[in-house]
Amino acid sequence: MTGFRSALHALNVNIECVHRQDDDPSICPACHKRLGSSQGVAAHLSTARSCQWYKKGKMRALTLPGQFGLDDEIEMGEVDEPLPAEGDEPFLAQGDEMIDTGDPTQVMQDFQDRLFDLVPIPSHAPDLQHHRHDPDENIDLRIEVPHPTAGRVIRMDETEHQRWRREFSGTDEEGDVSMEDVVIGEGSSAAVNRFAPFASELDWRVACWAIQDGIGHKSFDRLMAIPGVAEKLGLSYQNIRGLHKIVDAVPPRATWKKRELWFKNDPEDKHIVHHRDPLEAIKTLLGNLAHAEHVVYRPKKIFSDASKSERIYNEMWTGDWWNTVQDRLPSGACVAPVIIATDKTQLTQFTGGKTAYPVYLTLGNLPRAIRRKPSQQACILIAYLSVSKMVGKQLTKKQKSTRIQQLFHDSMRIVLEPLIEVGKKGMEVTGGDGKVRILYPILACYVADYPEQCLVTCAKYGTCPKCQVNDDEMGGREAAGWRTQRRTSKLIRIAREKATSISNFQELCKADNISGGVRHPFWEDFPHCDIHMGITSDVLHQLYQGVVKHLEHWCTSLMTTAELDHRIRSLPPCFGVRHFKNGWSQLSQVSGKERKDMARILLGCIMGKAPSQVIVCYRALLDFIYVAQYPTHDDSTLQYLTNALDEFHANKDILVDLGIRNHFNIPKFHSMLHYEECIRNFGTTDNYNTEMFERFHIDYAKEAWRASNFRNELPQMTQWLSRQEKIVMFQSYISHYQSEEEREEEVQEAVDGRNQDVGVVTAKRPAAPSQTLSNIQTKHGCPSFSYHLRIFLNKFLTRGDSIPRTQVGNAFLPFDKLDVWHSFKFSLDTLGNDVDGQKGIDLVRAQPGRGKSPGRFDVVVVTHNDGAESTGLHGAPPYVSNT
Repeated sequence: MTGFRSALHALNVNIECVHRQDDDPSICPACHKRLGSSQGVAAHLSTARSCQWYKKGKMRALTLPGQFGLDDEIEMGEVDEPLPAEGDEPFLAQGDEMIDTGDPTQVMQDFQDRLFDLVPIPSHAPDLQHHRHDPDENIDLRIEVPHPTAGRVIRMDETEHQRWRREFSGTDEEGDVSMEDVVIGEGSSAAVNRFAPFASELDWRVACWAIQDGIGHKSFDRLMAIPGVAEKLGLSYQNIRGLHKIVDAVPPRATWKKRELWFKNDPEDKHIVHHRDPLEAIKTLLGNLAHAEHVVYRPKKIFSDASKSERIYNEMWTGDWWNTVQDRLPSGACVAPVIIATDKTQLTQFTGGKTAYPVYLTLGNLPRAIRRKPSQQACILIAYLSVSKMVGKQLTKKQKSTRIQQLFHDSMRIVLEPLIEVGKKGMEVTGGDGKVRILYPILACYVADYPEQCLVTCAKYGTCPKCQVNDDEMGGREAAGWRTQRRTSKLIRIAREKATSISNFQELCKADNISGGVRHPFWEDFPHCDIHMGITSDVLHQLYQGVVKHLEHWCTSLMTTAELDHRIRSLPPCFGVRHFKNGWSQLSQVSGKERKDMARILLGCIMGKAPSQVIVCYRALLDFIYVAQYPTHDDSTLQYLTNALDEFHANKDILVDLGIRNHFNIPKFHSMLHYEECIRNFGTTDNYNTEMFERFHIDYAKEAWRASNFRNELPQMTQWLSRQEKIVMFQSYISHYQSEEEREEEVQEAVDGRNQDVGVVTAKRPAAPSQTLSNIQTKHGCPSFSYHLRIFLNKFLTRGDSIPRTQVGNAFLPFDKLDVWHSFKFSLDTLGNDVDGQKGIDLVRAQPGRGKSPGRFDVVVVTHNDGAESTGLHGAPPYVSNT
């Protein structure tokens, strides 16, 4: 059988053969709406624009009515007009007007236009065609211009893995085995033990299991104490102490050191800093063989096309800062942009009050997708700062604050001081591929939240750490003159020379918007560095925990808390949006993820309650938040940020008129003025967002603390972390020297694992089997389902068997029952979502209501061709899933 049957067999559709009766004369044959009588149908066809296609282009006959089996042939009637090619529109005679084809999406489009035409678009907003600009489209037309003199290789040298193999396996510098090697096997089959210093592969795997899975020391000793366990497994160690001795023989990423600090008038109160040499950390990061092909040593400028009229920004090496610093260095040298992040974190959840103060280091030479993944080991913890409290009853609150600032800067000077000399003279660094280059590590970015930004830059709290604006002028549209490291150091020096006392020094500093707690900042001698420029934008704390938090609070001024909670609870559950079944008032400590979920529904919560000008303010700020997180920017998308800020500042006075705010001198709102500059200097915001380092707290601080005995925990934490790093490094070493067969086997296992996660997954059995088409249309609220089903199946017919679009709505379906699934899952990786590197699974539901339980029909936006790609959904009708 040709026609629909072949398509149905190809799709493996479950068909139940039925005897089709003549059409009900009281149902419209075009839209299938029941009108009560044949006269009502005739009147409806004459007046309904969406059904005019049926009256004008009705087919004479598509099928012969009657009963038939699956093996019967469908007899087709002749059609006067020629069959159009696939994808062609219905033929129109010259002078005819295009009549609506009856596609229900046109009806939905008209409805959406009326529904969302609530807030007038200001005249200065970009037009729709401009707003659809996507910086990632036409990627093949991009022009990359790398720096002409950067990244010169001066020689080849031994890699870290080659050095390990020589030390562990007894080979010489050329990799040849010496006579004293310990070998496995006998005769000609003897081979070097590539698992050394472990005795065998099993010896290594047991150690890896014990370290990485957090097996307790006493538990492991009890296992080894069982008679015969160590002997039968052939292990070289008999207890956890022997295992640790072998693991400690593996070279560390960087050696831990300890320094004590104290104040002269309180020498008994010691403050301990555990730290590692940042130069060793940098050499380890660049010497990692797993990342050798991804490390970038030459900055580049990327343009959208050959005209070079529009810059593109994404990775850090595409920004202006790297290109500018590169010009200052000798020819052939390389820049290593050092990214430092500090953030005090809570170790205990409910009681105890234990905290840690980790300092992280990573490099802009590594792609952001690698830096963000903890499993890639592309970020190194280089210090734990002191969290000891400032004791002493004689100290005032102001004096304690001053001591905290002094202790922080003295500690950071100890940690980062090695960067000063090599930043001026450079150092030789061997990459993972054995190539040696002259490298200049330069402090480029400092990632921190607002209080710590003020602490690092010595800015007075409440002012901007990047510009000279006063605290009572932060609500303006324009930023003040830039703060510079040279200017701040000069002002501190002048105040130090003029001051007659400590309090007088602080007063002189605060007159220039400087904190006055530090006399010698840790960054004052760093070359090619400006600490104020290096303070980066913070999407998590500034936008979500700052701007969005204020917007949510302002909602309570537009309506009562009870009404707001009622509106939130009334929102129907839908795909990708969290349903707050108890509203927002019941939330105590709101995390960053919850702020993101709240921002998604924020605008819908105030529609119909707030004046249109307030809605414009909210919409402008939300636009800014989402555009600021683009993974790729160009001059056009950066203009979107400017337009959003202009729109907010043009309408913000309504919030003052309504009594919601008295002023907008809010540091986190002011910080939005610096996002464009930061993106142009250092690339997009996902290069330096604090959210990345918040995730590292789990592995580098919280897990390390849980592995300790909670007494004098910092030395235990550093030792635990060092062993974890050694296991990961040794795994990389083993995989590099494994045989070709083993490597191919691991690659195949990885491919098989990825294939299991790709695609759409449904349940084995349908949730509602053998549902009639009319029942599906009623329960799922989609009266045009059978019409679109005909269109869908018609696409699978050959050109000779396909039916014109104007006539397909009246085509005869050889079944009237289908199996229905109410949900399906799909992997985010299938959509190219590799931003965070996590394998996410999303669930889409199309479940009819049952009893008092409401139905849930998720909205799914489908990009079915390249022309549908855009930066937003302005004017695009949504598709409601009816699985």
